[in-house]
Amino acid sequence: MMKNKDFLDILVEISEMMNDITDIDSLLSRIVELAKGYLNVSRVSVMLKEGDFLKIVAGAGLNFDYKDFKIKVGEGASGLVAKTGETLVVNESKNMNSEFGYQAKSYMCIPLKVKENIIGVLNITDKVNDYFDENDVKIGKYMASQCALAIERYNLYEEEKKSEKLKLIGKFTSSIAHDIKNLLNIIQGYVELLEIELDDHPALKEYIDSIVTELKMIHGLTLDILDFSKKNIMLRRDEVRLSELISEIKKHADIMIKFTDIDFTISYENDTSLFIDKEKIFRVFMNLINNSIEALNGKGVIKIDAKVMDEYVVFEVYDNGIGIKKENIDKIFDPFFTSGKIKGTGLGLAVTKEIIIAHGGEISVESEEGEYTKFIIKLPVKK
Repeated sequence: MMKNKDFLDILVEISEMMNDITDIDSLLSRIVELAKGYLNVSRVSVMLKEGDFLKIVAGAGLNFDYKDFKIKVGEGASGLVAKTGETLVVNESKNMNSEFGYQAKSYMCIPLKVKENIIGVLNITDKVNDYFDENDVKIGKYMASQCALAIERYNLYEEEKKSEKLKLIGKFTSSIAHDIKNLLNIIQGYVELLEIELDDHPALKEYIDSIVTELKMIHGLTLDILDFSKKNIMLRRDEVRLSELISEIKKHADIMIKFTDIDFTISYENDTSLFIDKEKIFRVFMNLINNSIEALNGKGVIKIDAKVMDEYVVFEVYDNGIGIKKENIDKIFDPFFTSGKIKGTGLGLAVTKEIIIAHGGEISVESEEGEYTKFIIKLPVKK
């Protein structure tokens, strides 16, 4: 209980926390605990916008698991405040239903704003043996402003870190990317000569195909770094038949799983034309297949299904591997996020998403930890 604590002490304490704690989850948790104690209320929560929804990111006194809890912007008290940006205070003598599934007799919901942008809401519920007065509202608004400020500072900090990493990548790519590409071109030339010489030796030609696949993976990794460092995906589009793309993917995927117990299948219902940068789209699927192979640890199923739906070709890339943790689902397309992988730069999925977006397409993911992962890709059909 902090009812008698001087508000100046609270201001100082919040300021000190914001200077000392860089982890946003811990900082918001501390602020809501402080708000709960000082305002003498039963529950406090911070909700942030995620597209058209609000998601609880910090809470104090909540008696339910809120990790996956979401409400739509515009619905309920919190959703209304997130839409209008107006503070809502409700003092009732009778219990009323909360959108969080519990009874409440008093409720205060305050928008979190960064400049004029509404990024979320602060919910303060059930003043103990009392109702919210004007002073409580002022204090609540201050707490909300500090939450918004903490989030803004954290986002700026993360952007700064990302910028520093990009600078390092820029230096790296400018110094060696040209040399890597030249070496790969030389190796590719020798491999093509070997293919000609070994045309009558199918067993040796199979080894050559394996070398070509690995070269494509190395080349793709180099291009991932180059594309990301330039922050601009340049496309060289051509008309490509879906059947041609499927055949190319299958050829190299079969080589990638050759020494595993992985069952790989790829299928399509109707052939059509795509207007795409074939090399970059090929990299997209090699990235996804490589991730699936790692997730399966040598045994399992990878399936790719392609269907023509309206004006898009929809690809589903499925594996029954280890899946993705719920807390990581929203992070997997972030640059440098590797989810603990030993290999990889953490750029593969980030660049994959940028390539799909550059084509006017969409990419999303579904997953259950320990069960499966499925990426869904939509690419426009050539008109």
